[in-house]
Amino acid sequence: MATDESSFFLYGMGENPEALTLGSLVLEKYWQPTLARHYTHELLSDEALAKHAYSTVLTDVVFHGRSRLTPGVGLDGGDIVNLNLAYNKDLERVVVADKGTRVVLKDPEAFLTNQVLRNELAQQKLKLWLSAANSTFVLNFKFARRPKVWMLTGLYLLEGTRTAVSHGKSVDLSTGISSALVGALSGVPIGASVKLGVGSSWEMAMQVAEPHVWAAQFRLVDAKFIKVGKGGIDDVKLPAVMGLYRDVMSVRRSRKTESEENEGKQTVELKLESDEPKKVEEGHGLEQDDQAGPEVEEYEKYLERAIKFFEMTPDHLRQ
Repeated sequence: MATDESSFFLYGMGENPEALTLGSLVLEKYWQPTLARHYTHELLSDEALAKHAYSTVLTDVVFHGRSRLTPGVGLDGGDIVNLNLAYNKDLERVVVADKGTRVVLKDPEAFLTNQVLRNELAQQKLKLWLSAANSTFVLNFKFARRPKVWMLTGLYLLEGTRTAVSHGKSVDLSTGISSALVGALSGVPIGASVKLGVGSSWEMAMQVAEPHVWAAQFRLVDAKFIKVGKGGIDDVKLPAVMGLYRDVMSVRRSRKTESEENEGKQTVELKLESDEPKKVEEGHGLEQDDQAGPEVEEYEKYLERAIKFFEMTPDHLRQ
């Protein structure tokens, strides 16, 4: 029986396993985890991996990425894993792997608190991103919202992969296609195509022998902004709290006492938003698509401008 892994997202190209690791953070664009602003967590040793994650060894497995045209349709077959596509969602994609490993964190919340948030580089990046997101410049934007920071909580590391892309236009193009697809593609050279069923044409896109991360699972980090009292951040008693930079984009600047400065500062509580990883609900398609809409693009532009401003501001003015 096929496996449904709708909380995992299949990428068009495999990522270097040292660049996409458990505990890594991505700002907004989880579908472009190495191109968007991100923090790469250190690669876990074998001992640490056994302590913090569950690992499952796989052989001769097929991964099917659903397109936005067929959000609820999967391929049939005992060794087929159905996932959602991370990007370029108009084209269905199949990845065939000789072998691989499925790795997921045992306790993502604890890993965030005890491993990721204790890393100095992770703290620096989060403080920069969240301070910019909480600036008056971004908050006054008409499409303002809380920023989305994603933590990688699971991945598929695959070896000996072949990828194929479907150019079919029918919403039923996946129905009835079984693991026979794998056999049909096994002898197809890169760039060549094979037709299966009505309106379904599959093109062999690439072949990669080395281990790469082809699919990832993310959880949203809930960033709850909190105003600090006169006692400063030390008076805030929460499990995972981080102080933010001063709002250097605010035009309202004046000399204040230390207690007044503390009272005006912001802090942020960080935890995973829910018990469920990021996933697309069956049948919702574009409505659940974080990548769609002018509001998303405009917000990301404002946020990036604010981050760059904070980056250029001297440290003594941000504290």
